[in-house]
Amino acid sequence: MENSPPTPQLIKLPDAARYLGYQSTQPVKKLISKNLLREYKLPDSQRVLVDKIELEALLQPFEVNVDTTSKEE
Repeated sequence: MENSPPTPQLIKLPDAARYLGYQSTQPVKKLISKNLLREYKLPDSQRVLVDKIELEALLQPFEVNVDTTSKEE
């Protein structure tokens, strides 16, 4: 059995921006212009869509360094 790539889960730019925590679509458009994210368009439509799976692949864990030693005396 051949492994096929997952079917894209297309979402609108405002939804992609909210998913990443932004209030505007500009940061998502910037990711597209830097070729970090592909844009999709449906036939007879000018609406830009992005793949949620590709969007999730851009996310990286954020590590918080917690200083457990207190300097207060």
